[in-house]
Amino acid sequence: MALFDSLGKRVRNFDAFAKTMDDFKVRTKSGGVVSIVGYVIMSALFLSELKMYLSNRVETKLVVDNSRGEGMSIYLDIHFPKISCNLLGIDALDMTGDVQLEISHDLYKIRTDPSGEPIANQKKDRLEPKTSIRESKGKELEQDESYCGSCYGASAGCCNSCDEVKEAFEARGWMEINLNEIEQCVREGKMADNKLVAGEGCLVKGKVDVAKVAGNLHISPGHTFDFNGVQLHDNSAFEGNSLNLSHRINRLSYGDSFPGQKNPLDETDKTLKDDDPLGMHEYFVKIVPTTYKKASGEAISSNQYSVTEYFRQGEPTASGTVLPGVYFFYEMSPIKVEVTETRKPFLGFIVQLCAIIGGIFTVMGMIDASVYHGGKVIRKKLQLGKAD
Repeated sequence: MALFDSLGKRVRNFDAFAKTMDDFKVRTKSGGVVSIVGYVIMSALFLSELKMYLSNRVETKLVVDNSRGEGMSIYLDIHFPKISCNLLGIDALDMTGDVQLEISHDLYKIRTDPSGEPIANQKKDRLEPKTSIRESKGKELEQDESYCGSCYGASAGCCNSCDEVKEAFEARGWMEINLNEIEQCVREGKMADNKLVAGEGCLVKGKVDVAKVAGNLHISPGHTFDFNGVQLHDNSAFEGNSLNLSHRINRLSYGDSFPGQKNPLDETDKTLKDDDPLGMHEYFVKIVPTTYKKASGEAISSNQYSVTEYFRQGEPTASGTVLPGVYFFYEMSPIKVEVTETRKPFLGFIVQLCAIIGGIFTVMGMIDASVYHGGKVIRKKLQLGKAD
């Protein structure tokens, strides 16, 4: 026991927090007020520090994008309130020469009423070519040997079939063709369903997978078909229909969503009058590759973008230089943004709390001592003044 008593006395010599007896402690009103204020400030700072610890900090840096051979998904949700679904076609092409016509994979069109609500009891139709070709069971349609069909200005020779008319248009470099006005195509049953359904709109929704290179995606009345490697657009949708290209872009994103992502074209509304001229509504998009790394270690590869708009007025032409519709021209930036979530270390949080508690106690102790001793000095001077 003597050994423990001796050790205890030696340990007491290291006590940096010497205590005073309760009989010598004085509690004052000013000390109580200062203590309450100190506790309030301490609680506020503690909650603020706790919030900062629980939330993630975001660090951003720019690097050169050295990715190669990657793909990209374009997510779109676009509503055309005054064009029925049977008229709309969607195509995509890029600088590599990859062409997607009448895209049908992972992309749907939904018939809507004038208010934008989906029409009940309908299926989500995939975007597919609407050209209905009559089967001839391998036999050519009978015709007079002296028959010489017109090439409709594309050639001075004879075009006796729908394919020969297309070949003449291809040789002439014309990109537009109206199948419903081509006698050979009508005779062979190669016509398009291009009758505008009154009171119906169309919601185009889904995604398109493209290469991560510059290209464009466009939605336009009429349908495009490939003929001998040349893309011809059937412009019969513009004949006899009063078209209005009003559209609302509910969502357009290039890649998966990530926290804090902002797409400039989301909720964009283009409302046009029925007598407004037709033309190309062009959106020029600059895409910035972005990698978002969560604090959990998960990484999301996506993209951000900026956009400018331009409207080019014009009716559909045979050369294909003007085809009314909604166009998204996009190109990639060589700079990549890396966004990283970081969380404050627990030890750093503890150190900060200790600093807050110790600092508040020290400052409030100094204020309390100043108030207490200052009050004593003032009271003594007042007593001396009364005595005199």
